[in-house]
Amino acid sequence: MAYTREEFVEKYGGFIANEVKGTGILSGTLISQAILESQGKDASGNYKVGGSALARNSNNYFGIKCHNWTGKHFNINTGEVSPSGVAYTDVNACFRAYDSVEDSISDYVKFLTENSRYRNAGVFNASTVKEQAEALKRAGYATDPSYPDKVSGIYEGLKSYIDKFSTYGVAGIAKSFVNSPVSFIKRNWIPIAVIGVFMAGVGITTYLIIKNKK
Repeated sequence: MAYTREEFVEKYGGFIANEVKGTGILSGTLISQAILESQGKDASGNYKVGGSALARNSNNYFGIKCHNWTGKHFNINTGEVSPSGVAYTDVNACFRAYDSVEDSISDYVKFLTENSRYRNAGVFNASTVKEQAEALKRAGYATDPSYPDKVSGIYEGLKSYIDKFSTYGVAGIAKSFVNSPVSFIKRNWIPIAVIGVFMAGVGITTYLIIKNKK
């Protein structure tokens, strides 16, 4: 499914705010990257978020290649720029494939936080989207020399809209579950199980108290 930029933020803004909480990754950076990496033309010729062949076929919204990936994958040609500034095509490049957009977002966060080169490049210490995009470029996330400007430009155009989702809250949790219940349960099964056990204990205790009073 493809979205306008505003529709994408509305659908996933709350989920994204929750995923990046405490990581140092800025919601604005993640959202702007997702838009930039996944946009493609729809049937009417308009660019839509999630409209690229990679996003449509593999739910990969961040252009993350396979690397040490052992899950599903999708192969496609992609444009790159060498360190010397020469543009070239990476033929039949292997990219990670996901079951949902939420899984792509979660893996993006995991991919960054588990790779020391992003920490060493200062990604998690950045205070603005522009600074973070520059650190990502410095760490080798993208080869396009203008990548930081493109990411920050997208954010500036949506800043007031994105910033509304800076806190996750109950509404964001509910929206995340409604959008993808199976993915939500897979990611949160431990706290769900703990809550379930707690509620069961409360129910049993309440039943015993009532029974003993009779």
